[in-house]
Amino acid sequence: MILVRNRRLRLNGNRLLLLTLLVFIFGCTPKVRVLRPGGNTQTKPETPTEKTTEETPAEEASEAVDVNNIALLLPFQLDKANQHAPSSADIRRSALALDFYQGFKMGLDALAAKGVSFKVNVVDTRDDVAENTRIARLDDVHNAALIVGPVYPKEIQVFGFNAELDKNTLQISPLAASMPTEFNLPNLVTLTAPIMAHVEALADYIVRQYQPGDAVLIYQTDDAASRQFLAPLKSQIQQRNKQINLAEVNDQASLESSVHLNGKNLVVIGTTNEYLIAPILANLRTLQNDLSYDIRLFGHPNWTKLAFDDVDGLSGFRTTVTSSYYVDRNSAKIQQFNAQYRQDFGIAPTEFAYKGFDAAYYFGGLLAKHGETYRQHVTDEVYQGLHNAFKFEYNPNWGYVNRHIWIMEYRGGDFHPVN
Repeated sequence: MILVRNRRLRLNGNRLLLLTLLVFIFGCTPKVRVLRPGGNTQTKPETPTEKTTEETPAEEASEAVDVNNIALLLPFQLDKANQHAPSSADIRRSALALDFYQGFKMGLDALAAKGVSFKVNVVDTRDDVAENTRIARLDDVHNAALIVGPVYPKEIQVFGFNAELDKNTLQISPLAASMPTEFNLPNLVTLTAPIMAHVEALADYIVRQYQPGDAVLIYQTDDAASRQFLAPLKSQIQQRNKQINLAEVNDQASLESSVHLNGKNLVVIGTTNEYLIAPILANLRTLQNDLSYDIRLFGHPNWTKLAFDDVDGLSGFRTTVTSSYYVDRNSAKIQQFNAQYRQDFGIAPTEFAYKGFDAAYYFGGLLAKHGETYRQHVTDEVYQGLHNAFKFEYNPNWGYVNRHIWIMEYRGGDFHPVN
């Protein structure tokens, strides 16, 4: 267990210095990080501050500062690193945790500049089940008002089962897209919308696009992603409109026999395998360009991570997918965050840095505004962040789930939100 002093780490272009510092710190006498009020109190909520926070030893600050305790549980895996000279392999292994930590720190810095104080206990979960069992029983974890992490499903499960958290303390799952029913932890907050949230959002959108005379064609392929996505999607579409003309196809022949020349053909592909997608797209291009069928294409959420180009024809199909995140590179707040991140850490932020900032700013803001009753306001506070938006629903069996989904259309070489 360790508490890390809050200081702006200058990495001069790489993560090596931060990793080296963390390896050193985790092997030394614990230190305390205290974020104290400082900076411009007029700072806008979503704008990272450039002010550094004032530091004092914990024993001096405890009486003067109202400290909100946060436990940050990340898989740095420092036990596997060379303690004398961390290697590039050590950096790659720790990259996710390092990026999330740096974004999280910037989120709390932004709040500290508005006069909010925090104390953060940073814990290396090591991506190890046994270690998470031990961590779950630490006093410093149980004394935290908010727990962020662990990040991997197996760690979330074992930590949540062993921690037996106070009913007012939330455990944040910051990255995993697992269904919360896999854990059944009433204190869990799932930030990344699970696949069923995508299914329901896409079903709503398809039903809104459908008109009499159209056809919805579910293109089945024999892979896990397709089966997981398309079966519930078909069910959700039919629940919303039993009159929809819906057919399942699985090859070129069945597709060509099912398309309608009059009306739109709303084709849904659930696979993420590029080798399966390519011939389907070629067939759809023939139907639309050579035979004048009106094709509207819908894909799996993970299509936002695939590399498409102009020859694939996604723009011509007005291809639509759902996504749990979107980073608007042209927005002022993203550009300001990117510049500040580069200044502080010497590298460009990754998606994990954006997610770290949003988690820190949203939940730190709830703590600052509502104190120990912050849990009661999770479903009330809607948040538009750098990378994600938060709109939570609560279930007493599996906790809080983010239900915000972006509807994204492919144009100009990338997917862009339409909602």
